Amino acid sequence: MAFLISLPIFLIIVGGWVSRKMGFIKEADIRSLNNFAYFISLPSLIASSLWSIDFLNANNLKTVQFSLLAVLAFALLLLVALRFTRLPNNTKATIFLVAATGNAIYMGFPMTELHLGKGSLPAGALVGTIFLVMPILISIFVIRYWHNENHKLSKELVEFLKNPLVISVAVGVGLSFIKVDSIIVDGIKKTLSMLGSAASPIALFILGGFLYGKFMKKNLGLVALSSFLKIAAFPLFVTAFLFAFKIGDPKAAVLMASMPVAVTTFVISEKFKLDSALVGNAVLLSTALSFLAVPIAISLF
Repeated sequence: MAFLISLPIFLIIVGGWVSRKMGFIKEADIRSLNNFAYFISLPSLIASSLWSIDFLNANNLKTVQFSLLAVLAFALLLLVALRFTRLPNNTKATIFLVAATGNAIYMGFPMTELHLGKGSLPAGALVGTIFLVMPILISIFVIRYWHNENHKLSKELVEFLKNPLVISVAVGVGLSFIKVDSIIVDGIKKTLSMLGSAASPIALFILGGFLYGKFMKKNLGLVALSSFLKIAAFPLFVTAFLFAFKIGDPKAAVLMASMPVAVTTFVISEKFKLDSALVGNAVLLSTALSFLAVPIAISLF
């Protein structure tokens, strides 16, 4: 039954893949759609979702603290474990990026809405944004630590702060403290909500087009390991934390933790000249396995 709930997501991804294969859309079209989703629709969805959250609420503050702690603890364990392997530093950095960064936005939001209902979307947005943004920031430091080339830390931080998803988080949190009842404010909120409603189907369709032609028979063992760490180890780690830290919506946290490897990792891997083949394969494999991992994660609660 849980798989059938995820079926619309699966079909949209397949639709993007088939459209790319049949030539209905080209690589340039995927890039244009991605720009709309990445710079307009997804930031609108994040901002409008966070706008609805009361950050002065004790449960919401606990959710933020828990999410940050879970990400930092898992990243530290992953860093230590990889540190003692004999893999090349470039491969270590690639595995860390893949295993830590989940597709909490592109797939997490629609999964939350379908499995948990619209009422859970604000909580999902809160946890999912942290599960995406924090690993990206941590990965930049880890890549710099293990990478052969030098990248200025100040420049990377500036680029990170200019990221539209990061900006939308700041905007959404800021707007949540505005308690003004007016037609203009309601109009702005409705506009963001309307733009955000297009984010999920477009992002999933893009994901399907992105996955076309990405699979290569290379380092399949490392691909399987990286995918396991992302869609199995991290959700189990988060679930274990829930026994120690009681948060308002544990289902949203576990669901977001079980999301597959984020598409943005491929962009980051190319920027830092990591193993792009490993990243592309991990995105593909973890996305396919997530349709089994998510129902299992949901069933835990």
